[in-house]
Amino acid sequence: MKVIIISGGAPPSKELLIKEMTKDIFLIAADSGANCLYHYNIMPDLLVGDFDSIDKEILGYYKKNKCTIDIYPTEKDFTDTEIAVRKAIGMKSSEIVLLGCTGSRIDHLLGNIGMLKICLENKVNASIKDNNNMIMLVNDSTLLNGTVGKIFSVQSYGDEIIGLTIEGAKYPLDNYNLKIGESISISNEFVCPQVKLKFKAGMLMIILSKD
Repeated sequence: MKVIIISGGAPPSKELLIKEMTKDIFLIAADSGANCLYHYNIMPDLLVGDFDSIDKEILGYYKKNKCTIDIYPTEKDFTDTEIAVRKAIGMKSSEIVLLGCTGSRIDHLLGNIGMLKICLENKVNASIKDNNNMIMLVNDSTLLNGTVGKIFSVQSYGDEIIGLTIEGAKYPLDNYNLKIGESISISNEFVCPQVKLKFKAGMLMIILSKD
């Protein structure tokens, strides 16, 4: 089962959300992530959080319509998004897509990327998506699908990436040790529909972007 989590950052477009809503999905709204669902006339399967940022009229609407709601205290050791992610993992989901996880709060963005690490450690495919970007983490060699000319970047997420090889891209690499913060791997391009990312050790962050 695929779980879609809507958080309280920049809301996804309705087109992006509908595109992700395949038949077998479970939809979780984390606190004010429910606001955009309300405006799109979409009912979540579960609403979680401390509800310090949701529109109170919208919260009342979901209560009235008997949406399943899990309420947490405002002072806690984890974000509303992490609550949603851990619930999705506990449901034995095969994929988690995080929407509404980017925007003006860089601290929340960094924390949300950390949610991808939690998913990876629990062997669940996960990604953060917005209208212009997709972010994912991998700890093993992978094939990346895209269209010719599409931009992608990779970065070390933590320890050094050992032996990184990039094939099928405008700027290939061969057995390169990529340290965190290096910009050599920023703004690459697909030159064929599939890019090979091979490495021996480390955790690699992949970002697909469009201007």
